[in-house]
Amino acid sequence: MLDSMQYRDFVWPNNPSRFEVEYRRTLHSYKLPFSGYVVQDLGLQNKIIRGSGEFVGPDAYENFRKLAALFEENKGGKLIHPVWPAMLAYFAKLDLVQEPKEDHISYSFEFWEYIGSRFSDDNSEMDDTDYGTGYPLGGGIRFTSAAAGDTLNTIAAKTGVPIEKLLKYNPTITDPDEVLKTGRLVRVR
Repeated sequence: MLDSMQYRDFVWPNNPSRFEVEYRRTLHSYKLPFSGYVVQDLGLQNKIIRGSGEFVGPDAYENFRKLAALFEENKGGKLIHPVWPAMLAYFAKLDLVQEPKEDHISYSFEFWEYIGSRFSDDNSEMDDTDYGTGYPLGGGIRFTSAAAGDTLNTIAAKTGVPIEKLLKYNPTITDPDEVLKTGRLVRVR
């Protein structure tokens, strides 16, 4: 049996019935005079994760309300799917597909993968709490969750990653002796 899908601290009571990942690349085509076209690869873009499902049972409406509340918080966070690698994502879209019934709600969703520094909207931020999942993020980048009392120096000692690299990977942490918030994701690779 597969583990449950999770976004930040919301765990799906039953996994979505449909899940798709859109891999995107930006290409541009230029016409060459008298000789055809040339295509320029402008690079990879973020993945878009879409899906749909149903909440059923006496808690159906409450589960949808919890998911909607996460959407309205305007924060990104860790998205965990039982098969795909975990990733940082921003909750981009949530649709109620049908009129809610007492014990059945159909919904669809969309998440956008997020890699980089802060979101462009200064009022939003990444929820970097691990929620105890221990899933590594994909793409060759790896994170660890800070335990109570951890600093970059203690994480360097635990992981064997030199402090200089940790400071480079985590530019928002300027003091290697600063006690980090428990559960904070710290990039180690």
